[in-house]
Amino acid sequence: MVDWVAVVLAKKETTYGTDAVPTVLLNGVMTRNYQGKPVDVDQVDRNLDSPTYGAQPGMPSNERRTFSYEVEIAGSGTAGTAPAWMELLEGCGMAAPALTAMTDAKQVFAAPGTMSSLSHYDFLSDQRRKALGCVGTFSMDFSAGAYPFISLNWTGLVPAATPFDKAAPGAVTLTRWQDPLEVNDANTDFTLDGYAAKMKSWKIDGGVSVAMRNLVGSRSVRRGNHSTKSTVVIEAVDVATKDYISTLRNGSLIAVDLTHGTVAGNIVEVSATKAQITNITESKENDIVMWTVELLHTISGGAADLQITAK
Repeated sequence: MVDWVAVVLAKKETTYGTDAVPTVLLNGVMTRNYQGKPVDVDQVDRNLDSPTYGAQPGMPSNERRTFSYEVEIAGSGTAGTAPAWMELLEGCGMAAPALTAMTDAKQVFAAPGTMSSLSHYDFLSDQRRKALGCVGTFSMDFSAGAYPFISLNWTGLVPAATPFDKAAPGAVTLTRWQDPLEVNDANTDFTLDGYAAKMKSWKIDGGVSVAMRNLVGSRSVRRGNHSTKSTVVIEAVDVATKDYISTLRNGSLIAVDLTHGTVAGNIVEVSATKAQITNITESKENDIVMWTVELLHTISGGAADLQITAK
């Protein structure tokens, strides 16, 4: 019997697919809702002719690890120091954060041709599983009345040496991870095209393309292009106050910005300067008209389609 006691360690790799050897002292991840498979495989069918009906055995191929977890969004505790989750986002297509001492850490998507990867060790009780060359995609959730979080979905390579073994993690240091703040009126500011809309939630999908490459002479998990989209739920706005309907009709590019937190070291700002409203859906909540506004984050004019700032 294996008890469901989950521990995750993750560390950025210097060389793709080479074990970065994450440790419990430096690389523990404060996760929630961990899910995964010990190993993922495809089945290669031989399609042999047979004199009888029935299934024929296949051959397992293209083995890999796939797993997911969530992490809470909070600052690092010190302005100018990147939060631990920014390292995870590097494995999901984001660049290394640009640091300004005692001020902030800024992160945007990495340029084409550049890619970071992570080594993961994940444990269920004393059963250790390794995944190297991990690349993933992510989404962010800022919902009123809850703690903000990032969902991360990973694909990694199964290493040749001891991919699965019995090794309890021991005590894990998680001091890099700060306590989050609830998304609410006191802690959070939100604007859509400069207007402080009454926001219920803002959910952002990084839209990172992740593909397993299984070739002769090369096996890797590749990060490709991305298309970032988001959905914001707000109270409907009188057109005389703010005309989002015309914004949808004419395809204007607008700014969207959320600042969460009030004390230096635990403030996180998420923004896009050239977002496009692509759809508005109406619904009812407590007899109030609500709008679900869908946004496409564009790179028009060289804009950053997603910028995350911890300050």
